[in-house]
Amino acid sequence: MRTLVLAQQGAVVADWITARVADYLGRSPRDIDDTLPLAELGIDSVAAVNICGEIEFEWDLELDMTIVFDYPTILDLAVFIADEIADRPELAA
Repeated sequence: MRTLVLAQQGAVVADWITARVADYLGRSPRDIDDTLPLAELGIDSVAAVNICGEIEFEWDLELDMTIVFDYPTILDLAVFIADEIADRPELAA
């Protein structure tokens, strides 16, 4: 059951991050490859810090801003965040 919850939450988180990255890049979310590092997509350090702040706000987390280096792709970030919020399903939506 936990695996299913993580997968569902991960998909929600990945879609949300993809939308934010697309917004920063002025592109459509469908044009964003969630397996590429954010830097390769064109996200600079300022945008990465801003996205981290938005993630913190959206899911009530406290993150180190270096998280984008530890989890460089959208999918990596989504899996990490889904795991962090897995025990708090009210924050997954």
